[in-house]
Amino acid sequence: MPTGRDKGDRSTACCGWAAFGVMARLVVVAAIVSSFSISAWAQTKSGPPGTETAPPAVKQANGKTTARTAKPASAGGGPCDFGVVVTAGDEFTVLTTGLTVFQHKKTVVPIPGWGLQDLIFARARAAIPAGVSVLRIPYNPAKFPPRDESKDTLKDRLFRDLNAELAAYMREAVKGTNCRHYIQVLNSVSPIGSSNYTVRGFGILNQDVVLGRRIYLYALAFIRIFDGRDFSVVRQSSALINLHHSLAVQRLLGKQIGGPYRELPAESFPTRPEDAAADPTLRDGVRAMLTESLDKTLPLLLGRRPAARQGDTGER
Repeated sequence: MPTGRDKGDRSTACCGWAAFGVMARLVVVAAIVSSFSISAWAQTKSGPPGTETAPPAVKQANGKTTARTAKPASAGGGPCDFGVVVTAGDEFTVLTTGLTVFQHKKTVVPIPGWGLQDLIFARARAAIPAGVSVLRIPYNPAKFPPRDESKDTLKDRLFRDLNAELAAYMREAVKGTNCRHYIQVLNSVSPIGSSNYTVRGFGILNQDVVLGRRIYLYALAFIRIFDGRDFSVVRQSSALINLHHSLAVQRLLGKQIGGPYRELPAESFPTRPEDAAADPTLRDGVRAMLTESLDKTLPLLLGRRPAARQGDTGER
């Protein structure tokens, strides 16, 4: 027959087991909550560039809420998410074409006062989510003389590795930086209607035809996104305003230029090519088309909206 001490020992033992059970449950619950927190953190951090979640807002002592924003990456070789290289926007072409080669006239005018390169970087920065570090990388065209393709042999043309050339070019352009991805914005090229003539970058075209002449102002940019590890091209496309049809379809529908352009009155064509740089109508028209095309195309390439049509990657 159990004594009083036996009952006390059993009571104490029961209490001890009960306390142990409660503590065990608390440990299990804490472990589960911790695992969910770690999982959520990992999912946020492992997303592709351009899709990262913005850092949480910080509540100040006065009750106001401010968002945390990442500081721009330094150019001293520190890591960054996106490096931006702008290789377009420093010149404007005044072009006249006609039925014969003798009517063809082309003049390239410097336009440093138009601020196109600053505009391009600003639109690229705006397309990248807040909190993602962005580095603007200076570009020195003197380091990259134009390729003289007339000296290429037949073997060079047949076995030329364009991807390897692009990787080597970009690796040299961004030397000394360390970014996960690089965005290059350069001039795009388009044929003029069904002719053998082409337009490139930014300019104005005087197309002299049988029944008169047509004046077109154009702003043609091309975007490439490189992987920062091996410098392979991840995505690329012309900067477009009309995203409903590919460039090939637009040309079939009668578009004269593959990319943003608008027709202007005949008197808009400059009497002297050098006068174009001081023309606010031409400047504002180019800036407006460039802004709209970048704002529509960059988010697609960065994965913030459905991917761009791969049919629009023929320009360069």
